[in-house]
Amino acid sequence: MPLVAGEETRPLDRALIAADSGNGISAVLDFGRYVFVNGDLTVHLHRHPVGEWACVEARTSVDAAGIGLADARLHDEKGPIGRSAQSLFVAPR
Repeated sequence: MPLVAGEETRPLDRALIAADSGNGISAVLDFGRYVFVNGDLTVHLHRHPVGEWACVEARTSVDAAGIGLADARLHDEKGPIGRSAQSLFVAPR
């Protein structure tokens, strides 16, 4: 499925989509009971992504004060390409 209808999805697009998914796939709290919204996304790549797929290995940590961080390692078909971080606002629904 293209990111933008009618536009080619490039390897960098795929890597950035994967980076933005870290918070959702590494959730440590119940979606029905808590909101955890990322206020930012920072991506650091040490090389250009290649190929048709991107992999994200994400972990989320949450503090009792409502602060969280989703941290992810990003990979493509050739191996590691970088990391991403998302600061989280966490609160009960």
